[in-house]
Amino acid sequence: MQNDTPMRERRDRQKKKFIETLEAQGTVLHAAKAAGISRWTAYRWRDNDLEFANQWDQALENAVDVVENSLYQKAVSGDTICMIFYLKAHRPIYRDRLNIDIEQVRGEIEERLAEELLGREHRKRFVAAINWEPD
Repeated sequence: MQNDTPMRERRDRQKKKFIETLEAQGTVLHAAKAAGISRWTAYRWRDNDLEFANQWDQALENAVDVVENSLYQKAVSGDTICMIFYLKAHRPIYRDRLNIDIEQVRGEIEERLAEELLGREHRKRFVAAINWEPD
């Protein structure tokens, strides 16, 4: 049986470098390149090593915090677009709202399905059948 300690030490150094770079630069591509590994290897490690996966998640959270702080600094210095993004992220009242009428959407979907599946000549029969109610 071979001594895999040098390989394990190398892998541990690569994992450490990956996590450090992920936190500093925020992308898997840059972190993998800095660690000298493929993205596939990084994702495999993530799948097979819970501690590494947790460090990965924390590194990304820290990277996002840095960006969020930068956004905040620009917002308080008067950048209107940054103000909007920051408020939308932190205050629901400023978020875009979308109201959807489910019944209208359902009706439109049924009509399109009828046109696609049955052709226009069968559309009326299909719509009548789905709206049919037994006595």
